[in-house]
Amino acid sequence: MSGTVRQTGKRLDSRSKEILEAVVRLHSETGRPVSSGLVARFLPVAPSPATIRAVMKRLEQTGHLEQPHTSAGRLPTDAGYRVYVDGLRAAWSLRRFDVPSEMLAAARQATPSTGGQGRIKDLARLLSLLTRNISIVAGPSLDAVSVVRLESYPRTPDKVMMVLILDNGRVQTRLVDLDADYPPAVVARAAGILSERFGGRLVGDLRGNRRPMVDLVRTPVSRCAAVLAREGVGMLEDLEESEVEMDGVARMLEEPEFQDAEPLKALIRFLESPRDIRTSLDRMYHRDREPFGVWIGAENPLRSLRNFSVVTSEIKLDGGLGLLAVLGPRRLPYQRTFQGMEILRRFSSDRPGSQVN
Repeated sequence: MSGTVRQTGKRLDSRSKEILEAVVRLHSETGRPVSSGLVARFLPVAPSPATIRAVMKRLEQTGHLEQPHTSAGRLPTDAGYRVYVDGLRAAWSLRRFDVPSEMLAAARQATPSTGGQGRIKDLARLLSLLTRNISIVAGPSLDAVSVVRLESYPRTPDKVMMVLILDNGRVQTRLVDLDADYPPAVVARAAGILSERFGGRLVGDLRGNRRPMVDLVRTPVSRCAAVLAREGVGMLEDLEESEVEMDGVARMLEEPEFQDAEPLKALIRFLESPRDIRTSLDRMYHRDREPFGVWIGAENPLRSLRNFSVVTSEIKLDGGLGLLAVLGPRRLPYQRTFQGMEILRRFSSDRPGSQVN
């Protein structure tokens, strides 16, 4: 993904890294090209202006900075951001407890719900507040959860109420239209077959299952059971839709990067399907996960996100592992994003009422 960039970063001397970090942080705050004079005022102990200009010129030649037009300041490239982010990640074991007091205060004032979807929504709101970008919180994947029972209760001759019970306590219902009027005894036998085929199996094994789950012999019972099986798989496939929450989209659209129509369209395409969000983030996180997955600009495996940066991490939720993500412009405040995710993990710590220390 970014091995070439990381090798380039190792060839930078300490002064070049210091000036590159200053440019990244200043651009992250202002959104504007950064001049050598601004770098000189930012650094606690700055070299001469001539030295800063020379270093910035070299960083431009090595592909870590770019100049949008003559006489303008410099902007970090994806390679420049990558060097900065890798430095943050390498030192994170030492920096993880160095969290700004105002971020801790904001987390302490939050009062999440006791569990389930309300809690996920509250965590997404808090993560967006802490990081000032789009936050996404995906609840624990249900693939490793077992089905306890799948019950069916006739309501009319051609309608059945299906009740799905999972071993994590979740219950899902659906009113199903049958393909014919079946006697109650036929529906009861079909429901018994279905509960036997679904009971004890993992959600992940059942989702997307298009193989016949009932006898191929065409009888009223097998026909009814086939309809119920199809609807049962559909219920499992729909479960994930309510497990993803996001916040901060409206605030992010005010940033200058989103005044261009193409990045805005790409963002909307990505955000319009909660299921695709979950699948994409899960794939991204498991490709680059320690201590945070970071995807900058063109590194993003998703074409629709190549104008953005995405940071991913895990969080303990309701006895399982969920996913956190922060999405924003390439000038994302990476250190603040790491800190916000760290606070959220402490805040959750798998106890709904826990507080940040």
